[in-house]
Amino acid sequence: MPDRVARIRMELRGTSPKIWRRVDVPLSYTLLSLHEVIQAAFDWNGGHLYEFIIDREHFSDPALQDVVEPSFGPLPRDAGKLRLRSVVDLEIKRFDYFYDFGDDWHHILTILRVIDANPATSYPALVAGSCCSPVDDVGGIWGFYDLADAAADPNHPSREQYEEWLGEEFVKHFDLKHFDREWVQTRLAMVAKDIA
Repeated sequence: MPDRVARIRMELRGTSPKIWRRVDVPLSYTLLSLHEVIQAAFDWNGGHLYEFIIDREHFSDPALQDVVEPSFGPLPRDAGKLRLRSVVDLEIKRFDYFYDFGDDWHHILTILRVIDANPATSYPALVAGSCCSPVDDVGGIWGFYDLADAAADPNHPSREQYEEWLGEEFVKHFDLKHFDREWVQTRLAMVAKDIA
């Protein structure tokens, strides 16, 4: 049971209406664990590279060192070795998280406050959120809004392509403004079990 948690607003840049989540995360979590929380909060699949940028320092999965060529600059630091508590202690309030360097999902993470953990709550805990999450591998912001347009217009030129890829029912019932709170809570509960 954590003693203190950070309330973090996670906002996906370039979206309108804004796609965001507010999650309470134990200060004992590493950035590697925070990556898992973000993946769950946005219903990502986790099959792509990611990176945190905190105070001009880059952090990622240590396995990235097998993928990145040294000619691209210094290798990122190990996300499994920096705890959220250290970020809070440095009084850093905002930092960046990038997921999928092809689709380029850019999140702004804001530490709103640090609070005492509630013994009756399982962490990480969803506090609030807005709008649906983009589909993994949809082609970034442009592809996501193209999907939204296609779902809203049966005559859209890309409609058939999305129906073949995602299924007719998915496209037919796609709702940009729908936030599936129950599903995100389920995903976060799975993260809690994996990290415990």
